[in-house]
Amino acid sequence: MGSRQAAFAGRDILRWSLVATLLALLLAAWLGGGVTEDSTSVDEWLQMLALPVLVLATAMLLQDPPRDRLVQAGLVVAGLIVLVPLIQLLPLPAAAGSDARNSLISDLGQAGVAGTTLRWSLAPFATEQGLLFLVPGFAAFLAGLALPARFRRWLMLALVMLILLNIPFAFFQAGLPADSAERLYQYPDGSAAFGGLFINHNHHATALVVGMALCIGLGVDSWRRRGGSSSFGPHLLYAAAALVCVMTMPLTGSRAGALLVVPIFVVTLIFVGVLPIVRFLRTRPGKGLALGSMVVALICLWLGFDSLAAVLVQDPRFPVAAATFRMGVDYAPWGSGVGSFVQAFAQNEPNLLLIPAYANHAHNEYAEWWLTGGIPAMVALLAGLALFAVAAWRIYTMQGRSGSAVFAAACWTAILAALVHSLVDFPLRTTSLMTVESLLAGMMLASIADGMRGARRRSRAADPKVG
Repeated sequence: MGSRQAAFAGRDILRWSLVATLLALLLAAWLGGGVTEDSTSVDEWLQMLALPVLVLATAMLLQDPPRDRLVQAGLVVAGLIVLVPLIQLLPLPAAAGSDARNSLISDLGQAGVAGTTLRWSLAPFATEQGLLFLVPGFAAFLAGLALPARFRRWLMLALVMLILLNIPFAFFQAGLPADSAERLYQYPDGSAAFGGLFINHNHHATALVVGMALCIGLGVDSWRRRGGSSSFGPHLLYAAAALVCVMTMPLTGSRAGALLVVPIFVVTLIFVGVLPIVRFLRTRPGKGLALGSMVVALICLWLGFDSLAAVLVQDPRFPVAAATFRMGVDYAPWGSGVGSFVQAFAQNEPNLLLIPAYANHAHNEYAEWWLTGGIPAMVALLAGLALFAVAAWRIYTMQGRSGSAVFAAACWTAILAALVHSLVDFPLRTTSLMTVESLLAGMMLASIADGMRGARRRSRAADPKVG
C-alpha cells in the first residue's frame, strides 16, 4: 500500500511540475513570441524553456500510454511534422535532385566547388532553425495530451486571460507617439497597428477569434454545470469576454479576422450542442432558412464579384502565393528546405512581383509548406487534415453531451480559425500562436478520448447487455 501511495504522489508531483512549466512556457511565448521572424534570440530562450515541458510530458505519456486510436494518430502526425525538417538535413545524392538542384550543382562546379553532395535542404542552417522553431509547439502538444481532464478548464481559462490582457496593451501601444521608446514595435511608416504583443495585427485578430471560441466553450460548460440556471454566474462573464473579443476585432483592421468571426461563432455553437442545426434544418422553417441563406449568399457573391476580383489582383499576397506554389513544382519532390522561403523565393521571384521589401512569407501556409517541404511535407499536411476531419466527426457526434465534448469542440473551432486564416496569412509562424494552437490540439484529442470513453460507459449503464 505504501508503494502505491508513493507512486500516486510521484505522479501528482509530475503533473503539477508539468502544469507549472507549461504555464511558464505559455506566458513567455505570449510575451516574446509575437514576432514573425523565423528565428530570434527570444525564440532560442523559448525553445530552451520548452525542453522541461517536453521531458515531463513525454515521461507522463510513457507512464500511461494513450490507448485511443485518434490520440495515437495525433502522435504519429506530430512526429511526421517534426520528421520533415529532420530528414531534410540528411545528404541527398546529386542524381536524385530536381532541375533547380542540378542547376545549383552546376553553378557550384563552375565556381570551383566540385563533387558537392547536397542535403535535402538547400539552406541547412535555416532548416535547423525551422526544426528548433517547432520545439515549443511540439512540447505544448504533448503536454495537452498528457494532462488529465481536471487541468484543461484552467488551461483554457489561462489562454483566455492572455488573449484578453493583450487588448488593453494594444490600446496602450496604439496611443503612443510614433517616436516613443515605449513602443514594442517600430513600423517604417510610423503607424501604430492594433496588435499589442503581436507585430502583425492580423495575428492579433486570429487570437481574438480563438479567444471567442474558448469563451463559448467555457461558458457553455459552466452553464451546464450549474444545471442551466439563468442566474448570474461565470457563464455570463465568459459571454461578456466573448463579446469583448468580437467587438475588438474591427480595431485590428484585419479583413480575414472580420470574415472569420461569424462562421467560427456559428460552428462553435453547433459543435458544443447549443445549436442543433441538423435537427432544425429538417423542419420546414429550417429548410426555408437554408434556402433563403443560399439565395442571399449567391446574390452577395454576384454583387461583390468585381470587388472580390479587384482584391485578388491588387493584394500582392495572392500572386505571391500562386508564384510560391509554382516554385514548389520546380523544387519537387524534396522541397527547398523548411525555413528557406526567403532565399528560395528571392532567387525565383517573377519580375512582376518585385517589391522594395523582401517577401518574408508566402501569406499562404500551405503553398509555403509545399515549396519548402516538398512531397514529405504534403504527406504530413494531408495526414494532419485527415485527422482534423475525423476529430470533427467525433466531436459532432458527441454534440456537447459532456464537459470533455464541449472543450473538444471549442478547441477544434479555435484550431479551425488558424487553419483557415493560414490560407491568406501565416499566424502559425509566430511562436505564441503556434504554441497556443498546439496545446489546443493536444487537449482536443485528449478531450475526445475522454468523451468517447464516457459515452461508452453511459451506454453500458443504460443497457447492461451492451459489452
